[in-house]
Amino acid sequence: MAKDSTETRARLIDAVGRVLAQEGFEKIGVNSVAREAGVDKVLIYRYFDGLKGLVAAFCSQEGFWPSPLELMGGDRDAFARMPYAQQLSEGAINYLRAIRARPLAQEVLAWRFLVQNELTTAFDSVRMASGAEVVNLMNVPTGEHAVDYQALQAIVAAAINHLGTRSGKLKDFSGIGLQDGSGWLRIEAMIHTIVYAVLDEKGPPPA
Repeated sequence: MAKDSTETRARLIDAVGRVLAQEGFEKIGVNSVAREAGVDKVLIYRYFDGLKGLVAAFCSQEGFWPSPLELMGGDRDAFARMPYAQQLSEGAINYLRAIRARPLAQEVLAWRFLVQNELTTAFDSVRMASGAEVVNLMNVPTGEHAVDYQALQAIVAAAINHLGTRSGKLKDFSGIGLQDGSGWLRIEAMIHTIVYAVLDEKGPPPA
């Protein structure tokens, strides 16, 4: 029985990914997922307490959304020792690269900015937890400064979310090619330049 339960859970989670890839997030529903998985929809409620729980399980899968360690460049201790400007610059570039490498995550992220419901809440819980772990390690300068660090982080993240979700849909954005590496290298270099310029710091060039 336990084996059957585990296999059914896995089939339902996999079915979410297939429906998402084939039809987009707006088509995710109890009936469509159950049909894709080849099981009775009542099992979604039995094993996941409904569609929200199933979507949360799908989004929580390893590799679907970038992990905190991936955003930190693979070395938590090294990231924790970096000055704030380097943390923000490298973390932002790692995030952009991670989103570009995940077509399904792009679909969900794009859909999340158009709709707000229990499914986007399930996705946000995974997304925000990953980001919070990184932010909590950042060495934000203290004291009175002219820079609004929270606003800077928000602007950088918003730009990456927009470009990342469009990377698989558009050939170019504002004349910069999005289908080849050179265009993305230009964008990464400018993220680095903006962060260091706003913070009035000098640092190493982007990796």
